[in-house]
Amino acid sequence: MRPLNILFFADRLPPLIGGMEMHAGYFIEHFTASPRFPLSGVITKNAAGKDCLITKDSRNLINLKRLPAHLSPTVVFFNSGRWIEELSQIRDTFPKAIFIYRTGGNEILKAPLIYQKILDHSLRQSYWVKQLNSLVDILITNSGYTEQRLLKLGITCPFVRCVGGVNTAAFKSVKRTRNKYLTIFCAARFVPYKNHSLLLSVIHHLVSRGYKLRLRFAGDGPLLLHAKEQVLRDNLSSVVEFLGVLDNKEVCHEIMRADVYMQLSTDQITEVPGGSYIHSEGMGRSILEALSAGTFVVVSQSGAFPEVVTGDRGVLVELGDAAHIANQLMSVFKNIPIRHAFSEEFSWARVFNRYEELFRDNHENLINYRKM
Repeated sequence: MRPLNILFFADRLPPLIGGMEMHAGYFIEHFTASPRFPLSGVITKNAAGKDCLITKDSRNLINLKRLPAHLSPTVVFFNSGRWIEELSQIRDTFPKAIFIYRTGGNEILKAPLIYQKILDHSLRQSYWVKQLNSLVDILITNSGYTEQRLLKLGITCPFVRCVGGVNTAAFKSVKRTRNKYLTIFCAARFVPYKNHSLLLSVIHHLVSRGYKLRLRFAGDGPLLLHAKEQVLRDNLSSVVEFLGVLDNKEVCHEIMRADVYMQLSTDQITEVPGGSYIHSEGMGRSILEALSAGTFVVVSQSGAFPEVVTGDRGVLVELGDAAHIANQLMSVFKNIPIRHAFSEEFSWARVFNRYEELFRDNHENLINYRKM
């Protein structure tokens, strides 16, 4: 089979450390080295919002209309909705390519627009839905929960579910040690739907009941100062440590060393111009990392968490007041189950192998269709 060239649209790249950036970094690393599915170029935005083309040898500003002079991709892959208003133009530029868009769902529900002045949020959502339904061949999702949200919104283009995105190699270099205290770790941006305030209140209740705990946070965000103030107010300075921003390997090392990974994310009603939407966990990379490491997981019954967290691997808690959650955890924290074995189930290698199947199968289907 002749190589199938990929053009990758990635809004932001490492060293930024969000889920989208991590996916972009590992995607580029994998497909740059792929003989069958070589990455011919990456389109991204610079600090001024201008389109840039990154190839093996250069990085230059690019007019999207002039891309055919540089590239002839078989697959055009988006891991961001940043180009939703230019999607029709890109489709016209590469009419024979397979268009694939990976999403966790929240950006489609949020439905931001840059150039078009549509004041009503529901109309902006309708614009996104129309663009995706008419221009995208495959929508890669991360969970059944995400798919149900998008179906309800009116998305009809084909879904393919790929659950995963873990750098499993990062766990293999870490030697587990026995902790003096029950060590809990959480890696999440300090934003409202991650619910750090509730997590700290639960820890406060457990400590007041005599549990010997240490809580380690990784991340930054607008609510970080609020969390630090809560720690001081509740006299938890000897219990809680803020590690700041860690790169993905450092996060994996912390997960490996912890006894418990804990995160109490909630479904957050988020106001936007002309309306609101519910921001939620379509899956959660850190939860998949903890499950891969074999670290016991404590998470909320929200978003897609129930799809992957089973009774032998962790516990799903009902959100409510902190005392109620602490009551649910007392028996668990008295006797943490034995750590599970390391798992490759959610590794990047498996995700990208699935992508390669999609590229190959859809290319063959397209060839057969054109022969009819």
